[in-house]
Amino acid sequence: MKSYATEAGRGPVITALIFLLLFAVVTMAVSPSVAHEGHDHGTPAVTVSAAAPRVEASSESFELVGIVHGGAMRVYLDRFASNEPVTTATIDVTLDADTVRAEPQPDGSFLVGAPWLAKTGRLDLVFAVATDETSDLLIGTLDLPAEATGEAAGKSTLAISVRSPALWVIGFALFVVGVLFGRSLARRRSNEPPAPLAVPPATSTPEVKMRPERRARAVVMLAVVAIATAARVVLAHGDEDHGAVDDKPMAAVTSPAVATDSPRRLSDGSLFVPKPTQRLLTIRTQQARTGEASRTSTISGRVIADPTAGGRVQAAQGGRVEPLGDGLPVIGQRVLRGQVLVTVSPVITTLERGGVREQLAQIESSIAIAEQRVARLSQLQGSVPQREIDEARRELDGLRQRRRALGPSLAEREVVRASASGVISVANVVTGQLIESGAVLFEIVDPAKLWVEAIAYDAAATVDIRSAVATTADGATLPLELIGQSLTLRQQAVPVLFRITRPSPTLKVGTPVSVILQEIRTDKGIVLPTGSVVGAANGEDIVFEHVAAERFVPRPIRLRPLDGDRVEVLAGIGDGARVVTAGADLLSQIR
Repeated sequence: MKSYATEAGRGPVITALIFLLLFAVVTMAVSPSVAHEGHDHGTPAVTVSAAAPRVEASSESFELVGIVHGGAMRVYLDRFASNEPVTTATIDVTLDADTVRAEPQPDGSFLVGAPWLAKTGRLDLVFAVATDETSDLLIGTLDLPAEATGEAAGKSTLAISVRSPALWVIGFALFVVGVLFGRSLARRRSNEPPAPLAVPPATSTPEVKMRPERRARAVVMLAVVAIATAARVVLAHGDEDHGAVDDKPMAAVTSPAVATDSPRRLSDGSLFVPKPTQRLLTIRTQQARTGEASRTSTISGRVIADPTAGGRVQAAQGGRVEPLGDGLPVIGQRVLRGQVLVTVSPVITTLERGGVREQLAQIESSIAIAEQRVARLSQLQGSVPQREIDEARRELDGLRQRRRALGPSLAEREVVRASASGVISVANVVTGQLIESGAVLFEIVDPAKLWVEAIAYDAAATVDIRSAVATTADGATLPLELIGQSLTLRQQAVPVLFRITRPSPTLKVGTPVSVILQEIRTDKGIVLPTGSVVGAANGEDIVFEHVAAERFVPRPIRLRPLDGDRVEVLAGIGDGARVVTAGADLLSQIR
């Protein structure tokens, strides 16, 4: 009974302590919201989080970025239109009447050391830039924030909590409710007789039940948590305006969670690329300008050998291929016109060999008879006409010539020579191979003389051709010269021949190409280098617009190729936009 009474007496105290703990939780939960009471909480604009304070300034000639770190400011000066670094210049930085000259550094930047960099707040700076070509004044604003420590932040939160009367009212109410609720539980327990002790059977399963006062305390705790949440909402948002806020300039807000100067992609898809990274990636830009561009059309083609420079090597007779002393020619070997490549030994069967020998025997017999006739007529010279003697001698000479021609035919070889000067691109023979008459043994190509054979399914595209270029799959550009077009359709298309004026050393016969035909007619459009266009993950063609000193925005565009090195932008960007022309593929990899 004594322990039961003691527990009943401790009930109000325990309940009051629980409510005091909940009061502390409510204080910590509400105080951050109260700390900025009355502020605007609209959706914030997309901003760049930077670890170091920075200043940006630009004009028609220059673009400047100053980054403060370690008590000094490093200045990066670039050309506004092209983003080329300016490393030789004189830069004077003025704040009020204090002027400091920036010192050039080996990496192409400029270092500014001034006592006012140790200040905090908003500083309006004037940069006087002078180069050999021009001079300019640039004005920028530098925000130097004060460094807040964790102790100061804690004191501020505690002070706001102490000064808030609403929190004190909620805490006192919770404390009173806890005391009254604890006393009611104590009186209820004191009026109930203690339950007799009973030993459950060994085979029964013990049932765990929560006491009525514990269930009541749990319900009250949940109610207090709900009250705390409602109090936070009321106190934190009672007097605040949640309208949309005005857009703030880039690099104006710093988020400690992602405070870093590394390049990254922002929430709106744009890129934050610091000036040091831009110089490392060699980012270059060009201002988009509307100009005249030729109308173009694209047809498919392939590279072929110049039929007037290369050629095929064929055997006039069938036989067995035999190499020379230095072996068979191989692909890639350069040869000259008339150079001996291989020999072909005739292959004679036993029947054919017997027939040749029979002919030789007949010729030998005829030669013997002719010799006897010439000898007899020579003895009768003067009594027989000289004409008969001469005819017998000519007949003998003819038989001897037939013998000389027929005898070596059993072992005579055919010499195969190169039909043109160039490089062997195809070799279809091996040592000892039996070939037929007319078989193609080698194909010779002159790599300096190549053509393109294209197929145009639209005959109108080949009417007014001013110029043409071919592009390969790896981006190589081949200037073309029109040779002619066929008057006969091939598979419902017009064959067109072009001569490559500057062949590439790596170009191969049979390479598929895209032939871009430029017409005489022109249209107005924005012309950009091909390197400024990159492919997005969704398959769109995009370019990067340089909208701020350290910010780039991807712009989807619609284009058509011009000459392999340039494209015409039909839609997506406006006149005067600064478009990245070098390093766009590297920017597309930033995540």
